[in-house]
Amino acid sequence: MAAAGWIAVVANWLVETLPESGFAAEWAALPAIDLGLPLSNPSSATREITERCIDQRLKWLASLPTKAVLRAASTPEQVNSQSLQTGRREVKLALTSRAVVDPARIEELRKLSSTKFDLTKLIRLCEEMNLAFATESYLAMAMLTRAIVDHVPPIFGMRNFSEVANNYPGSNSVKRELKNLETTSRNIADLHLHSQIGRKEVLPTITQVDASNSLDLLLSEIIVRMSGEH
Repeated sequence: MAAAGWIAVVANWLVETLPESGFAAEWAALPAIDLGLPLSNPSSATREITERCIDQRLKWLASLPTKAVLRAASTPEQVNSQSLQTGRREVKLALTSRAVVDPARIEELRKLSSTKFDLTKLIRLCEEMNLAFATESYLAMAMLTRAIVDHVPPIFGMRNFSEVANNYPGSNSVKRELKNLETTSRNIADLHLHSQIGRKEVLPTITQVDASNSLDLLLSEIIVRMSGEH
């Protein structure tokens, strides 16, 4: 209970102090701390796992000041401001960020060989997704998610992603994630792509546009499917 409280306090602080940084989502994605029920007697193995989880969160917090400085230097506003101040027409990026699309997935896609489909654009879309996250370009992330979803249906022998989501012969868990991409992620992208300017605008946060779990599953299904080509 104390660990859960600690995690919640830090999460609230991150939301209030660094609301558009994506750090709250990173903190939430770290391993949970679970020793069981309050009156239970956890085993030594459980205690070791818990200690590792706590240590991982403490190391993450220790790195937060550096991460915040790097993130601040990479925001679109800061990048453009620096270019303006130096009288340059170039955009200079100096940043370090976690990958929304796992580089290992991108490398797996790059190694695939197919006579039916060229994955060059799909790979580039994934790479640009990571760049968009690193620069807090959350509008671009929403649009790139939709671009990926609209790009891949022929790999599954379908005309559009709605057919993929509704007819994919996988487990219910896979279908749920694909339907999430088809409904929630598509609706969010449509909102930002097609909405007209108004008197008051509210920009999306990483929480709104992060579909990384569903995208990773989609990419893994593509890799499995194309690996079986002859």
